[in-house]
Amino acid sequence: MFPYKYRFYIRLKKTHIAPVLILIGTVLTWFITTGMQAASTLPEEVAERIQQRIITATGRSLLNFTYNDQDTAQLLKSFYQGRRGFPAWSGQEGPSPQAVALLGVLKRAYREGLCPQDYGVDRIESLMTAINQDKEQGMPLNSETLADLDLLLTEAFFSYAAHFAGGRADHHRQYPGWVFKQRQTNLLETLGKVMKNGDVEETLNELAPQFYGYNKLRERLNDYIDIAEYGGWPQIPAGRTLKKGMRDSRVNQLRTRLMMTSGTLDASKTIQNDYFDQNLETAIRQFQRQHGLREDGVVGPPTLKELNTPVEVRICQIAVNLDRLRWLPYDLGYRHILINIPDFNLEVVEDDNVVMNIRAIVGKTKTRTNLLSSRITYLELNPYWRVPKSIAGDEFLPKLKKNPQYLGKNMKLFSVGNQSRPVAPGSVNWSRVSASNFPYLLRQEPGPGNPLGRIKFVFSNECDIYIHDTPTRSLFGQNRRSFSHGCIRIEKPVDLAVYLLQGQQNALWTSKNIQAEIRKGKNKTIKLPEPVPVHIVYETVWTDREGNLNFRPDIYNIDNIQGNLPMVMASYEKSRGASSLQ
Repeated sequence: MFPYKYRFYIRLKKTHIAPVLILIGTVLTWFITTGMQAASTLPEEVAERIQQRIITATGRSLLNFTYNDQDTAQLLKSFYQGRRGFPAWSGQEGPSPQAVALLGVLKRAYREGLCPQDYGVDRIESLMTAINQDKEQGMPLNSETLADLDLLLTEAFFSYAAHFAGGRADHHRQYPGWVFKQRQTNLLETLGKVMKNGDVEETLNELAPQFYGYNKLRERLNDYIDIAEYGGWPQIPAGRTLKKGMRDSRVNQLRTRLMMTSGTLDASKTIQNDYFDQNLETAIRQFQRQHGLREDGVVGPPTLKELNTPVEVRICQIAVNLDRLRWLPYDLGYRHILINIPDFNLEVVEDDNVVMNIRAIVGKTKTRTNLLSSRITYLELNPYWRVPKSIAGDEFLPKLKKNPQYLGKNMKLFSVGNQSRPVAPGSVNWSRVSASNFPYLLRQEPGPGNPLGRIKFVFSNECDIYIHDTPTRSLFGQNRRSFSHGCIRIEKPVDLAVYLLQGQQNALWTSKNIQAEIRKGKNKTIKLPEPVPVHIVYETVWTDREGNLNFRPDIYNIDNIQGNLPMVMASYEKSRGASSLQ
């Protein structure tokens, strides 16, 4: 038997051991739970930081980027409010795979004709490097840094997606006659799709135009960037004109230059020597055709200048044209008409094949042709010419003031609002009429001298321009055909009419039948069996259906290569520097 005092101690121990154990367990549970809660609240801490930023943000951009679209700040607020501030690009372990993928897309933006520096790539990369260094050193991740990164990535995503889908430059400002409406995409929906499927690159690629011209031009951009990253092409020194049958030390350089961009010369079958042979002449002719030069197979100053244009300039030209194409409709149509202003050409495309090429005359530099998309719905045989008010006031009025009978018999004058009864020009006091106050309509009747010729193709547009015939046929023999007031004159209107009227139910509109109807001399409207899309574009660079890259002079001076080149060079130099470090 234990002594009394020991029995008392044992009873006391039995009495209090359970509460003590419970107390110890409670304390341990509190420590463990608190630690787990602290570890699991990193996204919550980041969310709190993000919400604070959204509440206090002012201006166009939460992070003061200079490139942002005006609604970027609102997009950010909407996006994060919808997820209660929770980060989109990081989790408990830091940046997500989607964050890494987006950074990769942004760094390669120059291969889409865009500029990585527009999207804060350096700043994003710096933050991700700092976060990864903290992880490697076993340090806790900083919620402030993660909030910075998340907002930067989201803002960069919205801006890149907007530029990739609808163009980066404000072409309305650069080209007063630009009528295209910028293609819009639901950026919140697009980012939501990325959050759901996790595939950044594939989701963004769905925003790009899907027509042949865009896809092929993008491919050639990357070909030229590859050439630049390998050092570009050789510069051919000036000297005597090079042509077939000659020997010259520069012929080897010429052949090397052409093999880099031409499919005509096969490097595996080409012998490098200083003799200018038939194969080289064929390659020169193709090069001249692709650059809108005289196809004589001779390397004179104009051809040499094009050959020696640096690859970086070509990359810049391609990027500018890609950006303009992003404003076009997502799909140009199974059957459509494409009018390229710098090429002075109209082509009819059906199922991605060019079925007709027609020479065109376009607007002068002072009266540029508008750039737009519409649909041709009908054509007129023996059309009237309703003189635009600007032409009536600027060109006809001074002549009417000198001679009221200037109009002659085939031009009629009407009061605005009353086109049923002509006004006698001799009854008007022309000294009181000004170009800004011209209350008349001038209309030229159908006939051989009508400026619209014998056929007019009509498509709805706010600029009141159209495609038409012309009595001045000699102008189609010129290489540079910018002579009109803005409308498009074409060389073979009857051929185009026959094509567009295929399937017309009421009459069989062959070339012969159309010509017979024209000879009647009466105005006749013929509705197309179905509307045909028409796109008037400005492409100084494009890829033809054989995959050849074509360049043309910037006749309206809107490419702004000198302004854009430093940006392109900066992107290229940075990418080249990064690749050399890998």
